[in-house]
Amino acid sequence: MKLKILELDTLTINKIAAGEVIERPASVVKELVENSLDAQSDQITINIHEGGKSLIEIIDNGMGMNPEDAILSIKRHTTSKITNADDLFSIYSLGFRGEALASIVSVAQVEIFSRTKENEIGTHISVEGGKLIFNKNISTPVGTRIVVKNLFYNVPVRRNFLKTISTEINHITEFVTRLALSQPDVAFSLKHNGKDILTAPKGDLLAQITAIFGEQIAKGCIALDKDEDNYKIKGFITKPEFSRKSKDYLYTFVNMRSISNKTISDATSRGYGTSIPHGRFPIIFLYLTLPAEEVDVNVHPTKREVRFSKESKVYSLIESAVRQALEKSGLEIFERTLETRFKPTTLTNIGKLKTKSDTSKRTTPTSTIAKQPKFQIIKSKEQRIDSFLPSSMTGVSDLDKTAQQKVGIKVLGIIKDTYIVAETEAGLFLSDQHAAHEKVNYERYINQLKNKRVNVQQLLAPVNIALKPSEFASFEEIRENMGLFGFEIDVFGKNEIILRSIPSIMGVSIDFTIAKDIIDIIKENVSEIKNNLQVEDLKFIKDLVSIFACRRSIKAGDKIAIEQAETLLKNLLSLKEPFTCPHGRPTIIILNEDYIEELFKRDYR
Repeated sequence: MKLKILELDTLTINKIAAGEVIERPASVVKELVENSLDAQSDQITINIHEGGKSLIEIIDNGMGMNPEDAILSIKRHTTSKITNADDLFSIYSLGFRGEALASIVSVAQVEIFSRTKENEIGTHISVEGGKLIFNKNISTPVGTRIVVKNLFYNVPVRRNFLKTISTEINHITEFVTRLALSQPDVAFSLKHNGKDILTAPKGDLLAQITAIFGEQIAKGCIALDKDEDNYKIKGFITKPEFSRKSKDYLYTFVNMRSISNKTISDATSRGYGTSIPHGRFPIIFLYLTLPAEEVDVNVHPTKREVRFSKESKVYSLIESAVRQALEKSGLEIFERTLETRFKPTTLTNIGKLKTKSDTSKRTTPTSTIAKQPKFQIIKSKEQRIDSFLPSSMTGVSDLDKTAQQKVGIKVLGIIKDTYIVAETEAGLFLSDQHAAHEKVNYERYINQLKNKRVNVQQLLAPVNIALKPSEFASFEEIRENMGLFGFEIDVFGKNEIILRSIPSIMGVSIDFTIAKDIIDIIKENVSEIKNNLQVEDLKFIKDLVSIFACRRSIKAGDKIAIEQAETLLKNLLSLKEPFTCPHGRPTIIILNEDYIEELFKRDYR
């Protein structure tokens, strides 16, 4: 069959383009608000209904459009931001592709009201599925009002892939948060179903941070200001104690455009050095200004990714600026070591050192022989731990459990107040006291969850935590659900919650850092919590209770009596799966008799 090449119609082309530019309601908000900012608006109102699925309304007080421009704006590749290809290498506006509005009108029902201050009368156009329905004059304020209804009404597959209302409004709120931070001299108002979600009045950056994130985070801010060869960096970073488990608080802007860039995040982390533990991230509001010709924003239709022509210079500037700001605030910053100084090894095949010949032995200097290894090393992953376990301790099925409990264990002592050493009929038994106790505490809490009887403890000192607007709505929805897990969370002021009670396995008090980690884990798993899944199906439980188990467990270096060690091992071995802690580290290693004999060459091979 001979295929015939056809030219696609305009509507189909626009729908294909919309698939790249308009992914969800938040994409519509982003594109339209960026247009409002490019139109020099200093007051922007955003009204959303049903997470943006039924209505998105953007109202600004910018320059507005005359009737001719309004008609042109809905056509593809029409823009006022650039005039030719050379302009792509020096872009200062937020938008420039001329695709966004054309894409939006092709997949929604759109009305545009606009007037310039030069015109006494405005224009009102209606577009449905890319087709102009009407164009008429109307009395309207200076600026532009765009109403987007029934997004993806003519692309049902895309509409079906939209998430829940709460998920979509969270994405919108996060976009507006970033845009508000990028333009502190612009007032933003976001409402969902008539309820205020975010209000950011005009002011300086610190005022915006306070309005959006609350005084708690604002008070922890450290100013950042560095200027070097037309490269400027300003903004705020926060003290190390404000670090979070997630990267959601890294707000970075290049030439006032909100972007995501690994070079910037890596340089920031490097600037903090060891003041923030590995796996945690600071809260930052970082603004980089550099020559437009040295930034490529034409990487992706969403314009969230950028490339730098002098990447190493950007990295160096950010790292030094962050380090200097922290040191100026009184912190001593130590550089993070990229590689560990010592490498773990497993010893095997211990034997005499072999040389090539007697001649080489005579001619080799003594100092050289002394430096040669007297044992062979292998990578730790080349030998599985189960190969050291006696048969009665592997494969912990219900049938094997009885046999396991019959294994006699005699505690001999504790090495460095960390490793319990015991003797069994099978061989030498080693256990990490912290990992073992952590596993016991973890299983205790899991059983409480399964039985729906979580022991709860009121905190002696409740902990207040400020949330982002995009997080706050989610927590309001799941407050009652969290009671099933032993948490009592109340609303405490604007975008702030208070943690009043926790599972008793965690004690009677927690510090601010632990509370933040709990909140970060919860917020990343809101949908699982809302769906009331079985404990076995909740992936986040392991992360959540690991915090409790780790905090309340015997630590490495804690002195415990032999009797405590015996009780700990008894509790550990009563579990169905005692061999690993919640993080996956071994709790037990048994060097069986055959393995020990092989080490000492007593196997007479």
